[in-house]
Formats: sequence, structure tokens, C-alpha cells
Amino acid sequence: MSTSPAVGFPAAPIHDIARQRTKVVSEDETVRSLARSLVRRVTELSDGDTALRRPLLDLTEQGVRCLLVPVTPEAHDLLSPREHEVARMVGRGYTNKQIAGVLEISLNTVSAHMRRIFTKLGSVPAPRWWPR
Repeated sequence: MSTSPAVGFPAAPIHDIARQRTKVVSEDETVRSLARSLVRRVTELSDGDTALRRPLLDLTEQGVRCLLVPVTPEAHDLLSPREHEVARMVGRGYTNKQIAGVLEISLNTVSAHMRRIFTKLGSVPAPRWWPR
């Protein structure tokens, strides 16, 4: 690495310096805690009107823009790895009994995973008599 002739310090590319600063800020637990508190408070003040996806907050302070926009989490962000596995198997047509056998878990555990999957995805299972 070369040195900067003006100050005698090692010259680092600007993008490396910016990346290092971003890493320090994103790993600072105080900053993360304050950000979580800010998001909670702004969400409270928005009266839960997040369906429109309008920015909840758009402000610039000291040359840094803070934009809070509601997002809908993807299904893969909501489900645990095991729930993903069970959901994939259901999608492939496996019965609960087959899932239990393949994953070496009880039928009750499969049923519990299914209840959590339906709850998290906001859906209800089709009745047994429903045509498939």
C-alpha cells in the first residue's frame, strides 16, 4: 500500500474507508438498539398504516438520509428451516405420515409444524373434504 504524500499515512481507497465505517456502525449494538427503538416508535405513530408502503419516515440529518419504508416479509423469512422443510414436502404431495417418516419425527410434531406454518403465512388448511 502506498502512502499519501500530503499526510504520510497509508493511502486507502475511498470505498475501503467507507466500507470500514459502515461495518463499525452496523456492528455497534447501541446504534442497532436505537434504530430498533426508532422503528418501533415510528410504527406506533403511523397507526399501523403500513399496507400502503408509503415511507413512514424520510429525513436527512448531517448528510445521512434515513428512510423507513414498510416491507412485507417473504415466506422464507418467516419460517424456520424445519418449517421450510415440512412446507416443501407438503408442496411435493407428501402426507403428514410420510413427512414424519422421512424426517424421523412424530406425527404430532408434523402437525405442530403445520399449525405454525399456517399461522405464520396467514392461511388456514383446506378441509379434508375439499377437492385437491
